[in-house]
Amino acid sequence: MMSTLKNLIPPLASLVLMILGSGLFNTFISLRLEMEGFDPEVIGIVTSALYVGILLGSLRIDRWISRVGHIYSFTIFAAVMTLLILLQASWLNPWYWAGLRLLGGICIAGVFIVIESWLLMLATPALRGAILSIYLGVFYAALSLGQLLINVADPRTAAPFFVTAALTALSILPITFKKIEAPKIESSTPMGLIKFFKISRLGFLGGVISGMLLAVVYGLLPVYANEMGMTVSEIGTLMAILIFGGLSLQWPLGRWADRGKRRLVLNIASFLTTAFGLSIAMQNPIDPVTLLILAWFFGGFSFTLYPLSMAYVCEKVGEDQIVAATGGFVLSYGIGAIAGPLVAPLFMDWLGSSGLFYFLSLITLLLGLTGLKKKAPVQIDIVKPEE
Repeated sequence: MMSTLKNLIPPLASLVLMILGSGLFNTFISLRLEMEGFDPEVIGIVTSALYVGILLGSLRIDRWISRVGHIYSFTIFAAVMTLLILLQASWLNPWYWAGLRLLGGICIAGVFIVIESWLLMLATPALRGAILSIYLGVFYAALSLGQLLINVADPRTAAPFFVTAALTALSILPITFKKIEAPKIESSTPMGLIKFFKISRLGFLGGVISGMLLAVVYGLLPVYANEMGMTVSEIGTLMAILIFGGLSLQWPLGRWADRGKRRLVLNIASFLTTAFGLSIAMQNPIDPVTLLILAWFFGGFSFTLYPLSMAYVCEKVGEDQIVAATGGFVLSYGIGAIAGPLVAPLFMDWLGSSGLFYFLSLITLLLGLTGLKKKAPVQIDIVKPEE
């Protein structure tokens, strides 16, 4: 276990720097567009553009990563993302921003596949839940701290662009500062969406729901908070508390799932996310302290749906299909992440600001109910290409 963790320090350090900037940038974009007077629907489109890019990137980018390797791939993705962030600072236009976010999403898909396949290939099956919990714990800690940078990078200025670009560029250093050995990638066949769905319907839906939930939280929760009368500082605190809640339960739920209880733990996390989401939605008027407490628990359970679903999928594939399976999961995540920010504003128009949490409660309830319906396992024979 300790030797595995030591090998993961460089990629996780690179991830921390990138996600610190991403945490700031995602919140900043929504806030800035809101401050400029754009409607939630327009903000939702800009948010969805990022996930369209993630979807497009996940279609074929895993094959490119398999050819060139993890380290070189990450370096290229980080460099391109830095350039795109600086270009976005040149013109405040939602459609221009959407186009650049789409290109950034392709790079982010590559980063996810690089880091997640790196971890999964180094971990034994019995440790995958634990390793993914460490990965998501680091991810959410960095994301949570990134929210607090909004207090020092005024969203009315260009400072968030430059801070994000600097952190993204610096993320290249840990994996290139000294020679490290990335996992060796065996040749494997691509895993299309239909094949991925047949391997694990629950895992596929878990990816879709995770994408919807996380994209809506990152893209529209600042809008919800702003409509509830919260200040910029209070919005940053709310985002940080919710994401830090996601950090708090990664390890215990991941270890519990590793004991052969992945489906059960996924179901429990889904239903508790629904319960806490409804608790927030039904608070009217909402007490600020109560909101922060409920947000902690909502984040705690909702943010575990992604790693629990991914680990569940990895039970169904061989070691040589980890990169392809990771790409398939990111693909399902991208589908949900595109749809979520487009559908959630309709609930907000219909039910007011609280409609955001009614929507999130509804989709996680669907995931939980799906997990209760057990089906016979589907055997998929995946043939490796001839050498």
